[in-house]
Amino acid sequence: MGKGRENNLPTHYVQIDDKLCNGCVLCMKACPTKAIRVRNGKARIRGVCIDCGECIRACPRGAVKAITTVQDAARMKPYTILSSSPVLYTQFGEEVTPNDILLALRKVFRHVYDQAYVNELFNVATEFYIRERRETEEEGWPLISPICPVVNRLIAYRFPQLFKNILPLIPPREIAAREVRRRLYCESVFKTEEFGIYHLSPCSAKMISIKEPLFLNSSYLDGALGINEVYEEIKKFIGKDNSNIMIHRSGGVGIWWGMSGGEIAGLDSGKYLAVSGMPETIKYLEMIEMGLLGNIEYVEFRACSEGCIGGPMTAVDKYEAKHVLQKLVRTYGVRKKVDYSQARKAYREGWFLADRKTDIPPHRSGTLSISEAIQRQERVEEVYRLLPKKECGICGSPDCRTFAEDVVDGEADLDDCPIHKSRDRKVKIVHEG
Repeated sequence: MGKGRENNLPTHYVQIDDKLCNGCVLCMKACPTKAIRVRNGKARIRGVCIDCGECIRACPRGAVKAITTVQDAARMKPYTILSSSPVLYTQFGEEVTPNDILLALRKVFRHVYDQAYVNELFNVATEFYIRERRETEEEGWPLISPICPVVNRLIAYRFPQLFKNILPLIPPREIAAREVRRRLYCESVFKTEEFGIYHLSPCSAKMISIKEPLFLNSSYLDGALGINEVYEEIKKFIGKDNSNIMIHRSGGVGIWWGMSGGEIAGLDSGKYLAVSGMPETIKYLEMIEMGLLGNIEYVEFRACSEGCIGGPMTAVDKYEAKHVLQKLVRTYGVRKKVDYSQARKAYREGWFLADRKTDIPPHRSGTLSISEAIQRQERVEEVYRLLPKKECGICGSPDCRTFAEDVVDGEADLDDCPIHKSRDRKVKIVHEG
């Protein structure tokens, strides 16, 4: 974990177990950024990894795993405060309430916080921001939700010109952590070094968003745990706390965020879209890049199919979770439980604003001058013309064009393509015969 930058590539929090990997190329084929290669029969992350978790889903042998705080649990602070994604509320069946789950969570981690309430506050802040842009008739639509850390990194590395479209507000998980931290500090509940604030998440990209945040100078969170990593432990305590303590504060709107479309469902009227799944996300980002969605005001992107309930670190099937979530929304209502006047005051005081960084993580080709990049591309085209275009992946690269790039960059040999090697040998035999 945290190996730092190497060859100008970012740190990532996905790990491949050599003992379990048999080099089947499924993870390499699933990777949307073509970051995986198979060399000497083992998968390796060599390119820009955005921690989307597609490789985790694709691997039938469980060889690919997300790195979380659980792997480094010995370094967790003595007092842990947990802020959970509302996806947790969908994991224990439709008869178990969010408050039952938070009370069970408190048995395991002592201190818990309902993030769903902050989701509703964030909805209000988004409405204010969009209204201001309408009134000033600013250009640059649509705005893009900053919530999904995978999408943020996909934009940074593949669509950097869209970075300015990302809504400049701090994600609710960070707002919740910041306010809990301030409160504990002001009330002197613990010494600063005694407590840590962690996020319970279905997402494999939460660790990278905490260790290398794109919109904050540093995260207010100390780490992240996967829902599937603590699921059984929480389950033991469901229904064991008979106290009348009420931790859950949100309406159905804050819970709704767990599935695709839930974030924009909490906004007032406007021209919004919700897009989920990596292929659709890339397709719609390309459309924004081409200027085809200028009539839309806000796009909620989620890298996982069906939204966060489809995250790689959930414990139950995403469609079961969706059914439970829809029932919770009906039960708790579709009106936000926030005080608008307080939310407006907080917005005007900059409570939601991100201290956005201006530097975007570098891409491999970004290290070349224009002339060097042109020369490299010409060599790539020369190599590509020699290849069979079978897109088989036997060479250990995800497709023929990427293999051509690897050859030019010195990361593969042309003879690593068995079809080219066999065809080249036959040509030599004919000429020599």
